[in-house]
Amino acid sequence: MPAKSISTKGRSKHNNSWKDVQSKARIKKRSKIAIGILAFIIGLLIISWAVKFTQNLFQPWKESGIQKKYIWNGEFNINLLIRTSAVTLLSYNPKQEEIILIDIPEETFLEVPYGFGMWQLRAVYGLGQAQKDLGGNRLLVDTVTSFLAVPVDGFLDFSAFQPQKSPAEIVEMLRKDPIFGLNFLSNLKTDMTLWELFKLKLSLSAVRFDKVKQLDLSNLNVLSQEKLPDGTPVLTADTIRLDSVLPDLADPVIASEHKTIAVFNATDHPQLAGKWARLISNLGGNVIITANAKARLKSTQVTGEQSLTLKRMQQIFGSGGKINSLDEDLAFSRAQINLFVGEDLVNR
Repeated sequence: MPAKSISTKGRSKHNNSWKDVQSKARIKKRSKIAIGILAFIIGLLIISWAVKFTQNLFQPWKESGIQKKYIWNGEFNINLLIRTSAVTLLSYNPKQEEIILIDIPEETFLEVPYGFGMWQLRAVYGLGQAQKDLGGNRLLVDTVTSFLAVPVDGFLDFSAFQPQKSPAEIVEMLRKDPIFGLNFLSNLKTDMTLWELFKLKLSLSAVRFDKVKQLDLSNLNVLSQEKLPDGTPVLTADTIRLDSVLPDLADPVIASEHKTIAVFNATDHPQLAGKWARLISNLGGNVIITANAKARLKSTQVTGEQSLTLKRMQQIFGSGGKINSLDEDLAFSRAQINLFVGEDLVNR
């Protein structure tokens, strides 16, 4: 009997040991599954965060309702409107690593697009803010684009953050202060993306002090003192003189390609071809023809030889494929690039 009892106890002990092993194996297996599920969930969260972060890099930082047509990648010059208590155009040339600042006096009397007529620059922002589907900064951008005849690619509105500082002081802070970019982001209004802002900050910081040029239009003999019928003093611009002091705004990429360009007015509104040919010329383009198109278009079209000049013009004016109704005009032009101004540019 004692022997049998010992044998039974041995088997019982063996069975318990085997059950413990099996139990531990099951627990270990469940733990691995749980860890795997947790890792999968964390991985999904990381991927989701990374996708969202990447998308945010290429969305306007803080200006709702604005759709950017293109992202600046340093291939061409970039022209930005800086607004504090004053308005200045910042032009950065990445090829030559130069900065040009053009100060526009707030008394300047200029034509405001979209049929608003003539206003002083100081009133344009408020005029745009009063329009539900426009906005002050967008109206300023389009107004200065028309006034200087250079493409303005976006705006940096510091008026809520540093209204007491001049745009030139803001640019200096951007260039020299390594953490300034972090300080202003929460208050900055802009249509630029976070990626563009980061790239701009690095680019401006690399510009030497002797390659920063500031032009004040009030000191360049391009503005004349006038008075409105109610006695309000204003400054009016001489377009020819204005264009003569802006050669540094030409894009070296466009100028070096020297592509021949034809500009056609494809609307019933007069003088549009000359207006946009002026902008292309100031950009460094070689305009050889301005004429009225036989066809009429709702949307502006740019066609021609594949080149950086074509790419830049499509950024500014929009892209478009070949349209059969333009064949006769294309045969007449014999230019390498053809711009057909449509109804969408009439009020701009």
